[in-house]
Amino acid sequence: MTLNTASLEVTRNMARALNRTQYYPPDRMQAYQRKLLEPLLHHARQEVPFYATRLDPLFDANDSIRWDAWADIPTFTRGEAQQAGEALFAKSVPEMVGSHTQGQTSGSTGTPLKFRVSEMSSWMNNAAAQRIFEWHELNLSGTMAFLVDTLGRFPYPEGSRGNYWNLTRPEAIGINLSLTETISNQLDWLISSRPDFLITYPSIAVAICELAALKEVPVPFHTFMAQGEVFGEQSKSYLENEHNIKTIDRYGASEIGAIAAQCPTGDCHHQFCEASLMEVLDLKVNNPLKEGRGRMVLTPFYNYAMPLIRYENQDQIEITQSPCPCGRTLPSINRILGRERHVFTYMDGSQSWPFMLKHEYAPFLPSRQLQTIQKTETDIEIRFVRDTGDNTPVDHAGLQTFLQKRLHPSIQLQILEVPNIPRAASGKFEEWISLLA
Repeated sequence: MTLNTASLEVTRNMARALNRTQYYPPDRMQAYQRKLLEPLLHHARQEVPFYATRLDPLFDANDSIRWDAWADIPTFTRGEAQQAGEALFAKSVPEMVGSHTQGQTSGSTGTPLKFRVSEMSSWMNNAAAQRIFEWHELNLSGTMAFLVDTLGRFPYPEGSRGNYWNLTRPEAIGINLSLTETISNQLDWLISSRPDFLITYPSIAVAICELAALKEVPVPFHTFMAQGEVFGEQSKSYLENEHNIKTIDRYGASEIGAIAAQCPTGDCHHQFCEASLMEVLDLKVNNPLKEGRGRMVLTPFYNYAMPLIRYENQDQIEITQSPCPCGRTLPSINRILGRERHVFTYMDGSQSWPFMLKHEYAPFLPSRQLQTIQKTETDIEIRFVRDTGDNTPVDHAGLQTFLQKRLHPSIQLQILEVPNIPRAASGKFEEWISLLA
C-alpha cells in the first residue's frame, strides 16, 4: 500500500464502507454492485472504442440497462485485450476518478498486457488491503517490508524508507527493496531492517527462509503476506511449521486489483464483491457455476481509465456455496488454482491440475527446488536443484511410476539436475508449466 495525505481520507471512507458491506445479504450486495456498475457501463459505451457496440445488448431504447441481458455481453481474454490495445483506453474519464497510472502485467503467460488504472481504483485497492490487515489483526504501528519492485528502483543495501502502508497509523514505517537483488542481499537487508511483516512472492519468502536456515540465523520477520503467485500448501506449511511464521494469502492481478483474501478464521478466501463483479463459468461453455471449479470472469468497478467488462484473466478457482463460519457473507473460494498455463493435457484428451507436496517427491528426488514442465502430451521434464549435501541417487523409475499413477499412465519422464532454476523477469516462480497452451 502506498498513500499520500490527499487520498488518505477518501481511502479511509472506502475502508469504513467495506467493514459494513462484508455482511450484506446477497440481494443487497447485488443492488450495491449494480449501483457501481451502471455509471461504468455508460462511460465505457461512450468513451471506450472497444465497447462502442459491444454493450448494445445491455441497453434498451431509452438507454436504460437490462440486467437480464448481462450474459449476452461476450467475455474476452487477456489475449484479446492485447490485440485490442489502446482501443481499451478511455478517451476521457470523470474528474472524480482522479488521474491514472500505466503499467503492464508480468507476462508469465506470454506477452505482457499494457494497462491503465484509475487513481480511484488504487484507492479501493488500498482500502481492501486495510481490511486484510484488520481481519488478521496486524499491529498497524509495526514495520512493513515490501519485496515487490522488479525495476531495480530500491537497490541494496539502502532500499527505501517511507510511511503510509496502512490507514490507521499512516506514520508507520514501510521499507522497500527490489526483487532484482539476490536472495542473499534480501536476507541481509531484512536482518538489518528487522521488519514485523513481509510482503513478497511466496517462492521468494521460502527462498529467504531456506537461506536463513542454512546460515543458522533467525528469520527476521514474524508475518508473511503473499503476493503475485498462487500460495501453495507446501510453501505455506514450510513457513508456518519450520519457521513459525504467520501466513496470510491474498489474491489479485495487476490489471484488475484486489480480488480476494484469506478468511481470518475459516479455510477459504473471501471475494471482494465491492471491488469487482466475479462470475465463475464452467470450463467448456459459459454456464455459470455455484459450486466446483471454473473459469473466472471479472468486471472491476473503479477503473474508468481502462474498463474491463466480463474479462477472463485465465485463472481458475474452486468455489463453494457453503456459508463461512466467520459470519461474513462475501462469497467463498475454496482454492485458487492459478493460470490455465498450469493445466496438463494428455493424449486421450483428459486434463489435470497437478499438485504435489515436497514430501511426496522426497523418496525419489533429493530436491530443494523443482519445476515440472509438460512438453508434449506424453513428455514431462522435471528440473531440480539438489538439496545441499544430499548425495542420494535419483530414483527415475520410481518417480515415473508414481507420476504415471498421479497424472496419467502415458507420461514419460525426463529428469534434469540443474544448479538453479531462474525466475521470470517479474520475479515469479512457476512450479508447473504446460507448453501445450
